[in-house]
Amino acid sequence: PRARHREHPAAGRNRRRLTGPIRGTRLAAEVKRFIVRAVTDAKANGMPIARSCEILMIDPRRVRRWIKGRDPQTLTKRDLADVPPIPGVCPHAITTRERAEIVKAAKDKKLAHLRHRKLTHTLSRHDRVYCSPSTTLRVLRAENLVPVYHHRSRPSRPRPVTDESEPNKTWRYDFLTFPTRAGDYHCVPVLDACSRKITGRYFGPEQISAAVHVAWDKALANEGLLSEDAPRLPMAASDRGTQMTSKSTQQFFFDLGIVQSFSRAKTPTDNAACESWIATLKCERLYDANTTDQQPWEVESLIDLFIDYYNNERLHQGIDYVTPAERHDGRHVAIIEARRRGMKEAKERRRMEAYEGSGTTDD
Repeated sequence: PRARHREHPAAGRNRRRLTGPIRGTRLAAEVKRFIVRAVTDAKANGMPIARSCEILMIDPRRVRRWIKGRDPQTLTKRDLADVPPIPGVCPHAITTRERAEIVKAAKDKKLAHLRHRKLTHTLSRHDRVYCSPSTTLRVLRAENLVPVYHHRSRPSRPRPVTDESEPNKTWRYDFLTFPTRAGDYHCVPVLDACSRKITGRYFGPEQISAAVHVAWDKALANEGLLSEDAPRLPMAASDRGTQMTSKSTQQFFFDLGIVQSFSRAKTPTDNAACESWIATLKCERLYDANTTDQQPWEVESLIDLFIDYYNNERLHQGIDYVTPAERHDGRHVAIIEARRRGMKEAKERRRMEAYEGSGTTDD
């Protein structure tokens, strides 16, 4: 009688599992060879590999990976056996010598203060270790050698002290530029820090220290502060522009007995009142008027009209919704008091009207 072929027990178990789509399971080498030969025989008889794999319910890419371009008839069980997984290795890992070199450099007194980035590049410049900063950081952390980093910050400077409690105590000024048909023209507004009133201004083609002198001469004359019996002159507050800090400007204020105050470096908020007026002028007038197509005298007239409107008509939020002229002359006290009194009377009147409308009478 014919001898029965003895198959491997694992092959038998895998064959019993082949009752549906072959996916997500490891197959024995015998089963793989059986499938490969079946697909190869079907191809020899004119059936495409994709069709035969569809019948066997197996992914054709998987069969091609088993074959790997080899002759299917010569494949053995050893060729189709699963290769055990190889533990992952990192071919770019630093060596023991390089690790020791990083630790040695971190303990060196001359390099101990360096952060991991500068330490990495310092080692590479001296041809000691070539690696990434992240690798150096991992080594330093493992050895507890990461230096404590103190964040650098700008030293705290106190805000310049100015007295803005009353009008004519502190005046602020700044430069702004207007493009015109005749080129750039410049304006120097002088603003009272308490009342926000524009006391004087300069407008001309020059952006020099003399422009500051002209603006202040006009402002002092407008307020009547140049007479002998005039009160103490206000402090001059500004940023650190070259026109404000020049020797000629310092001599000009020294001769008048005016004390100068300068904003902190890179701190425009110290001169916020003047910067705010410039922004108001641009937003409410200049952005709507194209000064590039205007003559200088037209731009000057535009500025003067706005200053008159700003001082005498425009209600200012920063001074409790009165005009700068009213705050400067002291008329704001009566206006604010009348407003509060009117609010109180209106509240009482509305209460009485609501009480009478309800029909309630006193006994």
